[in-house]
Amino acid sequence: MDSWVETLIKRLQGDIPLVTEPFAEIAQETGRSQQELIGIITRLKQDGVIRRFGAILGHRQAGFAHNVLVMWEIPENMVDEAGKYMASFREISHCYLRETPDHWPYNMYTMIHGRSEEDVNKVVADIAARFEPSRYRLVRSVREFKKTSMTYY
Repeated sequence: MDSWVETLIKRLQGDIPLVTEPFAEIAQETGRSQQELIGIITRLKQDGVIRRFGAILGHRQAGFAHNVLVMWEIPENMVDEAGKYMASFREISHCYLRETPDHWPYNMYTMIHGRSEEDVNKVVADIAARFEPSRYRLVRSVREFKKTSMTYY
């Protein structure tokens, strides 16, 4: 990968201008045409270098002030179905199957966001009713020390 592409990826990891044609502005900054820039981004997506391209919503500023990490004990034969179902909720931003160390029962984890505690609890109740996990625990945030998006360059 040449240094210009690394520079472009670095630029795309930051804020995208909130204008009608954001790629035109970025193209001007980088000395390329908008068409060339979009072509390069398309190729990077096709090659799997860029997996997705999207906005990151500040959930608290958007009114989603309630969140909870839920640890689930889901039977191994149900994890695929449960994972797909959990991931289908717009309120769930993260859904993981993780290794389970000795004496630790929880193998699936979801991060659920809502405008109210009731919104969050409805999602938890829906999942619990469908999969009847042996155990699950809700872990609420007490304090946020760090939250950033991953940057690669």
